[in-house]
Amino acid sequence: MARYEFGGGIADYVVRPADGLWGVAVGQDVTFWDASDAGTQYTDLLDATGTPTTSVRTNEYGALPRILGPDGVTGMWADAAGPSRVWVQARNVTAGGGPSEKSLDWLNVVRDFGAKGDGVTDDTAAIQAAVNAAAVAGGTLYIPAGRYILTAALTWASGVNAIGAGPRASILQSTDQNKDCITATDVGGITLERLQLSGPGRGFGSAVRFTRYSAPSTPGVTLRDVLIQSWGGDGVFCHQLANTVLHRVRVRTCGGVGVHVQAPQDTVLGGASVSLTAVSVEGCVTGGIWLEGMAYSSLSACAVQQAPVGYRLDSCTGVSLSSCGAEQCTTGLEVYGGKGITAQGFVTKASDGTSVWLTNNAAGVVLAGVTEVSPGSGATTCLRTDTGTISTVLGLTAVKTNALSGTVNRIDPGDASVVLAGRSVVPSGGAGARMGTAVLAAGTVTVNTTAVTANSVIVLTIQTPGGTVGAPYVNARTAGTSFTIKSTSASDTSTVGWRILDPS
Repeated sequence: MARYEFGGGIADYVVRPADGLWGVAVGQDVTFWDASDAGTQYTDLLDATGTPTTSVRTNEYGALPRILGPDGVTGMWADAAGPSRVWVQARNVTAGGGPSEKSLDWLNVVRDFGAKGDGVTDDTAAIQAAVNAAAVAGGTLYIPAGRYILTAALTWASGVNAIGAGPRASILQSTDQNKDCITATDVGGITLERLQLSGPGRGFGSAVRFTRYSAPSTPGVTLRDVLIQSWGGDGVFCHQLANTVLHRVRVRTCGGVGVHVQAPQDTVLGGASVSLTAVSVEGCVTGGIWLEGMAYSSLSACAVQQAPVGYRLDSCTGVSLSSCGAEQCTTGLEVYGGKGITAQGFVTKASDGTSVWLTNNAAGVVLAGVTEVSPGSGATTCLRTDTGTISTVLGLTAVKTNALSGTVNRIDPGDASVVLAGRSVVPSGGAGARMGTAVLAAGTVTVNTTAVTANSVIVLTIQTPGGTVGAPYVNARTAGTSFTIKSTSASDTSTVGWRILDPS
């Protein structure tokens, strides 16, 4: 009879009945039984080396190592000395050392293709063979914990997914400074998950490089729980992504851009519908997160540290940033052309130049709740908008001065004023007017407005002189009701302009 394989995979067990998640501590002994309570223990087990054993010990991640169960047994009850047992389902049937026709559509690069993951052996050929096999049959590669040495790029294929044991456990380690780690052209439907892609620390290679040549786009790519570090080129470089998700991706210390998504402008179809969520980029020499020519895409809860330009949106359409931040960047956010860009709750900290820069005729840009915090010694400007740009700014909190050209529609906190294309517009009609004119009669006039408070600063100026002109001043005020203007000349009949300001 055939022996069935248990453990050693991303789904090591199935809980029956649904009694919650069953977690096991690191280094815990686990035995196997034929019943959920009492019953007979299975002792005819083989470990990964083929050695007989009666129990297994969980690894450093609390997962079950690979074992072969007794002949013909497809499921067992696992006991970790807890209050209940859990049902463990067989992963596949092994016959002669390879996966049988009853195998699941998961390919193990160690068991099925001979990769070592020992940090010494060149595993390039073994993993490439796994990719090629999955490209024919379709399926998912499982990359167990280990450090897999790569001396050349892995050429990926559409529909091939790879899942590891975690970004600190399953490591693809490239050693050639001028080779990428994972590369492909005209592909789609790819997931890379729970992996670390580690480079040689120099050169021109990138961790992930997907390019488009003849296909309309590069669709359906997912990167989740991936750590990318120490590449001479970009961490992620992709052409014309569509329907793509980057989730919990961390990029560190690369010589190029952390995440560089590009849609060439000479094509009819541009990249679109890309979501970056909880993506962080740290210490990348050229830049943090750059999108070029992308449309209808979003960045949420992303962070960039120590880059010349944190976020660069070049000729993009309908791209939004929500609750993102840039720290220790020369420029936090650069919007270079494009239209319909929004940034909400964007924060720059310790910027060393310009926090937010709009240029190259960027139109329809909306900045809401943008905040500058503790700019560095080299910082010059909070918000810079160049000639030809059109933007709306709501609630900007700036430490450094702004340099506003082009058309800027601005609403700032503090005095209810609106700045429209360089002109201040303040409520001037109705019961709550904050600005207006009043005509003195015998050197005095009372202005009725509910906007006045006990602490309001009321600015006065003579609009049209009349009578014997004196110096107007605020003589009295009733909070929420009115204030009185009086002149030093009792025969002053001038028209006086007034405006109410409230201290912050």
